[in-house]
Amino acid sequence: MNPLYLILALVLLSLLYRFFLARALLQLSVTRQFSKPAVFEGESGEMTEIISNPSALPIVWLRLESSISNALQFSGQHDLYLNGDRHIESLFTFLPHQRIIRRYPVHFKKRGNYSVSSSALTAGDVTGLCQVMQETTCSADILVWPRLLNRSVLLSFPLGISSASASLDQDPSLYRGLREYRAGDPIRSIHWPSSAKVGKTMIKQHDPVGVSRFMILLNGQKHAEQWGDLMDYEQAEIEYAISLAATLSVHYLTQGCQVGFATNLKTASEANGPYIAPRAGSTQKTLILNALARLQIHLGLRLETYLSSLPLTRDMHIILLTYYLTPSLEAAIGTLRQKGFEINTHLIRFPQKSSS
Repeated sequence: MNPLYLILALVLLSLLYRFFLARALLQLSVTRQFSKPAVFEGESGEMTEIISNPSALPIVWLRLESSISNALQFSGQHDLYLNGDRHIESLFTFLPHQRIIRRYPVHFKKRGNYSVSSSALTAGDVTGLCQVMQETTCSADILVWPRLLNRSVLLSFPLGISSASASLDQDPSLYRGLREYRAGDPIRSIHWPSSAKVGKTMIKQHDPVGVSRFMILLNGQKHAEQWGDLMDYEQAEIEYAISLAATLSVHYLTQGCQVGFATNLKTASEANGPYIAPRAGSTQKTLILNALARLQIHLGLRLETYLSSLPLTRDMHIILLTYYLTPSLEAAIGTLRQKGFEINTHLIRFPQKSSS
């Protein structure tokens, strides 16, 4: 056979394959999912990737490249660094109507809100002459909660359960005695035998339920002059403060307390920082940890301004976590105390690594 005819036949076959390959790539579907919606920093999990080829065309080779954060460490993957961005790539060979499922172990190195979203698909033939590229969206999202600190950090903080100073619901098991009926008292509390005996309406009196309400307030400034973003080497101190807030919240919620959280650090959707009113329960724990995971180390408002904008109530025990105190900040705290607010100020001490 004339070599020229052979070359022409190969070129025509390659162009024909390229045409059908482009159509096959349009039908290709990629889905991803993490094994959990949220994990703690330092934990490991798994990401499942499902790639389906519904077409009747075999795909000789397919390369899938995805941009990912350095905080997600995929085991057994070949990493690429393009223009400073980190990518992972996978190679596949597809038969017609084939579906491939792969599971990748992942180690979550840093707190944050992460997404493995769009990917670049490149497919071709055995010669390498025919290549087709396409972008696809296959988002998998995960929240990485702050790392919880050693429980020894809790020793300098108030106890969880204390007698409630505010007027809370009464505990029927904590009987105190009898007193004369007052307008507004519930009818079910009337003690009828005693009322008949003394000739006055008497009610049973109980102590209030001893559930404390804590508001964890985090100052996202490392020092009073700081504004905006911190350098990478400085961010570890704020990350420690975020972990401290998470540790306190989980501790008090585990004890059955009501816990809220507020900070002047931004999130993607809250320019002045999140505010979560105190509540109890596992749902509140997830809500606070999710908010902590989404925090960006970028300041919204200075703490003095932020304090004046918060909807605080006097039944809250406010725990302020801050790296510094200035005269203006102490004055703002003093103003709140004069109004009857209970504030416990905790100066954060970032643990320094010992030099070897």
